[in-house]
Amino acid sequence: MPWNALTLLGDAVLVVPLLVAVALWLRVRPGAPRLSGAGLLHWAALVAGSLALVAASKIAFYGWGTGIRRWNLTCFSGHAVLAWLAWPALFALLVPPRYRVLRLAATLAGAGLAALVAWSRVPTGAHPPSEVMAGVALGLAACLATLRLVRGLSLDFRGIALAAGLAGLVALAAERDVPRPNTERWFAKAGVALSGAEKPQSRRHWRD
Repeated sequence: MPWNALTLLGDAVLVVPLLVAVALWLRVRPGAPRLSGAGLLHWAALVAGSLALVAASKIAFYGWGTGIRRWNLTCFSGHAVLAWLAWPALFALLVPPRYRVLRLAATLAGAGLAALVAWSRVPTGAHPPSEVMAGVALGLAACLATLRLVRGLSLDFRGIALAAGLAGLVALAAERDVPRPNTERWFAKAGVALSGAEKPQSRRHWRD
């Protein structure tokens, strides 16, 4: 299984711009139905709130060593959260709501992809299973709320082309090793600054 390729599908560099582009297109596209202004804000709040919880869990660990040692659980897996936030809803939007069976099948296919992306964090050594499961739980809750927001909507051809083009550009940039922000370092610095610790907590020492 190409775990390194799959894990990219939960990377914020790909997922967040893709979600923003799709949500804005559903809001401003010509014709109806459109995503309401309140729906757009609700969707943005779901994404921002989920990412804030991921960041808070990591900052708390680096600064104060929070977590459950018995479960080897220090934080939410951000890739797992984003995968579940994005792919079931995006796959659902590929099928018009009137095709209920096909739309359900597309949603389940997106869920299957999200599950694979989440699990890819284990064989790639990024997270233990406990942190992946925590991320799945958070992402799934946000996913269900997102599916309710978009239940009467679907992407037209131009929206699909926009999303596919953006995803392709990000994938090409990743393949060419374009420099990307080191968010873990930012979280570690924030944890140290807020807690007053001398250095970030390390998982190896934390478990001893």
